[in-house]
Amino acid sequence: MPTEKENEALSIIEEALAEYSPEEIFIGFSGGTDSLLVADLVMRHMPESKIFHANTGIGIEKTRQYCRDYCADNNWDLVEIRAKEDCGQDYEEMVLANGFTGPAMHGKMYQRLKERCVRVLHRRYKKKRGNKIMLITGIRHDESQIRAGYANRIVDEVDGVVWVNAVYWYTKQDKYDYIKRRGLKTNPVHDVLGMSGECLCGAFAHKGELELVRLIEPETAEYIEELQERVYKKWPWKWEEKMPKWFKDMSQGQTDAFYNWEDSDYFQPMCIGCGKTDGDD
Repeated sequence: MPTEKENEALSIIEEALAEYSPEEIFIGFSGGTDSLLVADLVMRHMPESKIFHANTGIGIEKTRQYCRDYCADNNWDLVEIRAKEDCGQDYEEMVLANGFTGPAMHGKMYQRLKERCVRVLHRRYKKKRGNKIMLITGIRHDESQIRAGYANRIVDEVDGVVWVNAVYWYTKQDKYDYIKRRGLKTNPVHDVLGMSGECLCGAFAHKGELELVRLIEPETAEYIEELQERVYKKWPWKWEEKMPKWFKDMSQGQTDAFYNWEDSDYFQPMCIGCGKTDGDD
C-alpha cells in the first residue's frame, strides 16, 4: 500500500495530467538521491513512463553509467540526450572561447547544457505541434528554489514542457527513509562526493572539488586539468576560480557577450542542488 506521502506525490502528478494532457511522461534521473527517489516512486505506479537523463558532456562518466545500468536492471526506458551530439553545445568550445564560468554565469551554462537537451526531448516526443510532454523532477521544498527560479511552484508549464515536482513535500529524512525502506542502490559517486557529479560545468566549483573528483574518476580530473592549461592561456582563471576583478575592470565591459547575463530569476529546474555537497541532488 502506498504511504500518505506517496499518495500525495501521485495526486500531484494525476492533477497535472488532467490539466495538461501531455503526450509523454518522463522522470528526470541525474544519478542523485532526489532523482532516485522520484524515479523509483513514479515507475512503480506508472511503469509506462520514461526516464530522461541530460548528458552535459562534462561530468563523471561513472554517474552516467550508473543511470544507464540502473535503468537496464529495472527495465526502465531511458532516453539520454547529449548536449554536444544532440544539441551542438560543446562545453570545451564554450570555455575555450569564454573562460570558465562562475556562479553569475550558471544560468547560461544551464541554458546551453541542459535546457537545450529538454528542448530536443520535447521536439522528439511531442508528436505534433502544440503537444506537451511532462517532466517529473526530484525537487523538494527544503532546497534552494529561489536561486533556480523557484518559489513554491509545484507544477509549471514552460514552452510545452510540464514540470512536475511530485516529491516537493518530502523532507530530507522522508527521502532517506524511502530509499532505505525500498532497499534502493544509490550511486557510489554520490555516496563519496555528496552529489551526483553529472554536471561539472564549474559554475559552483569550490577549492578542493577537483581533488574530490580525482578520488572517483581520475581521468575526468585529468581532463579538466588539461583543459585548464589551454583555457588559462587566454582567460586567467581556472575551473575552481571566478573571473578575477582586475580582469573584469581591465575589460571595461568589453568581455564576451557570453558573460553579459543576469540569471537571478532564470528558470533552472534541473539544477536546484548545484553548488551543494550535502547529499541533496
